[in-house]
Amino acid sequence: MKRVGRIARMKAILAIPFLLVVALVMHAQGSFSVFAIWNALPGALSFGMLLLGLRSRRPAAVGCFAFAGSVTLPVALFHLAWLFDWGGTATGSSTSALAFIFIPFWACVFGAIIGAVAWGISRVVCRSWNQE
Repeated sequence: MKRVGRIARMKAILAIPFLLVVALVMHAQGSFSVFAIWNALPGALSFGMLLLGLRSRRPAAVGCFAFAGSVTLPVALFHLAWLFDWGGTATGSSTSALAFIFIPFWACVFGAIIGAVAWGISRVVCRSWNQE
């Protein structure tokens, strides 16, 4: 019974960074809209992959954790850059807002590549450990 409580606390603690990224996205968007949901989707997807990784074996878990971190980071950095106008991100171009359409997609593609590479490396490492 104590193990269930510990796992629930761990999941709640692990949810905090993802919830903060979703809150940052919603704040940077300025309103609750379709684009806000679209831009918050990678944070929710990352949290789901994190939960999946907690239930998986080592190679799959490493891939899931790598995906979760590598998707959340670019989305958070872009929204921070937009919010604080780093290097003219928000005001430097009349078409800079188009990034809100493409950043979630490219972040997920980036995360899938990083997750697959991490999964492959972990699989090779686990096999070499098992052969020794």
